[in-house]
Amino acid sequence: MIINYQKKSLKEQYYKNLNHSLESFSLEVVDWLVFFDPLKLEEKVNALKTTPGITYVMIVDKNGRVVAHTDPSQLGSFISLDQNTFKPWEKTDDKGIKHFNRPVFKEDFSLGTVRVGVLETELEVFVEQSVRTLRNYMVFVSGVFLLIALVVSYFISTTLIKPLAKLKSSIQKVQANEFELCENENLILCKDFYQCKDYRCPSYGKTRCWLYEDTRKWCKRTLKIQCEDCFVYKYSCGDELGYVIESFNKMLIDLKTYMKQLERATQEKIKLEKYSVISEMAMVVAHEIKNPLNSIKAACSYLKANFKGKVLQEFLSIIDKETQRLNELITGFLTYARPLPLKLEKLQINTIIKEVINLVKTEFDEENKQIEVILDSSIPEFYFDPYQIKQMLLNLLVNAEEATKEGDKIWVFTKKEENFVVISVKDTGEGIPEEFQDKVFEPFFTTKVTGSGLGLACVEKIVREHGGKITFFSKKGEGTEFKVYLPIRHEP
Repeated sequence: MIINYQKKSLKEQYYKNLNHSLESFSLEVVDWLVFFDPLKLEEKVNALKTTPGITYVMIVDKNGRVVAHTDPSQLGSFISLDQNTFKPWEKTDDKGIKHFNRPVFKEDFSLGTVRVGVLETELEVFVEQSVRTLRNYMVFVSGVFLLIALVVSYFISTTLIKPLAKLKSSIQKVQANEFELCENENLILCKDFYQCKDYRCPSYGKTRCWLYEDTRKWCKRTLKIQCEDCFVYKYSCGDELGYVIESFNKMLIDLKTYMKQLERATQEKIKLEKYSVISEMAMVVAHEIKNPLNSIKAACSYLKANFKGKVLQEFLSIIDKETQRLNELITGFLTYARPLPLKLEKLQINTIIKEVINLVKTEFDEENKQIEVILDSSIPEFYFDPYQIKQMLLNLLVNAEEATKEGDKIWVFTKKEENFVVISVKDTGEGIPEEFQDKVFEPFFTTKVTGSGLGLACVEKIVREHGGKITFFSKKGEGTEFKVYLPIRHEP
């Protein structure tokens, strides 16, 4: 009775899992159908084909053409389209093959369909093999159950109940989004056990040093040992349940890390989407305004040349000056919305920085603002866009100049850190208020009376297009430091 029930249960679970896999499968192939990536589609159908009982897997586009099939000879062929082609259905043919059809949609648009065939006879063989193992286990368990029942009961009552209660409590906290590690009373520190005095070790003084990637790498590189083979780890785990608890704790640490990465990726995606919309809007608005402004400027020039009068000339000069300022703002909008592609050249970054410093040094001297340059001579030549890097550095220096007053100092540093060049621009100006610090790279955000608010947004965009990153530290009244990390490219 148990075996028959298990067979029925296995088949039901098989089809339940298969339906779930097909739903997930139809969502995963959406992008690969939209951008048509045959290698990815072939990889997915072959992966699904490994499921026991499945005889074929194919993906059909909206025209009925087979774009992926476990049988390569079927690629490029067409299936007949009818009203049920892009609807979910299941049916069994006279050959004993049960066909599953799941449509693929992108929002409300049909992109194609996924079709899978399951041979009932092969599924029966798979179920029978699974049940045979269960039957053997049942015979074995029935033979020894009475012998070990009392021992297991005593063991459970004395050693398992308490740790399991802790593990249950930790799981419940995870369900409530509280990521607290499960307690373990057997923990020891490796520094105490080995009497270690090496303070350079990242695991020095840490409990559960095996949970952190840097300490795992250290032990593997220095001690030539995996954490799972370390006596400290084995002693701290104690028994099999202890291994389960520490595996659970490792899972929690990994989960927290993955969630942070996912949150950063989501924020970056939202940021890029917002910037894209802003760029499109800026480009449209700038184009609509630029032509009337040119007409106003031309009319103003004509009036200044052909009509005299002190008052008239004064007002015309104001119109001309403000029209020029608007033109510069619009040019900034267009530059941000429609940036030029990178033109990579192999150059020395310090040379480019010196050229930019020479451009602004006279103006800094006139305003009695000191600028100090400290360049790392060990930085090699690498590929970057010199025009855009100049623009980036110039924007940072202009911001530093506007944020400082007479007598203040500005530093420009470069140094090499692993595979990155770090360019630092630091000033002793007024600093950025804390409430504005999360908005400094947003387009059109500015605290100044004049300006487009695109300077730092363009800087961030240039750095991002070079594959780098930009960070800053600022404190009100003490100054600001921007750090640009550019990857050292040895090939364009």
